[in-house]
Amino acid sequence: MKYICLDCHRTFMYAAEETIQKSEDPIDMLEFHVCPYCFSKNIDEQKLEEPKIVSVKSVDLAEVDAWLEKGYEVRELYAKTATLIKRTEKTEVSA
Repeated sequence: MKYICLDCHRTFMYAAEETIQKSEDPIDMLEFHVCPYCFSKNIDEQKLEEPKIVSVKSVDLAEVDAWLEKGYEVRELYAKTATLIKRTEKTEVSA
């Protein structure tokens, strides 16, 4: 999961934490997740659309390398054949 700062527009994997003590009591504290770059509390999750399978092929084992170069990945291997899949790229979904 990635986060995006809505103020400085930078993306990051882990939010920083800001702690504010409300009074002299050490238990009376508030913690906020903030942007690690500008320390803004105005952050949101960046949603990624999962890649979809666009093609499935069953090929002989001798042909697998050629299909891997074309962007396919191995889904399952059998004694004489392999099942290959090709996916779309992950894309950002605008919130």
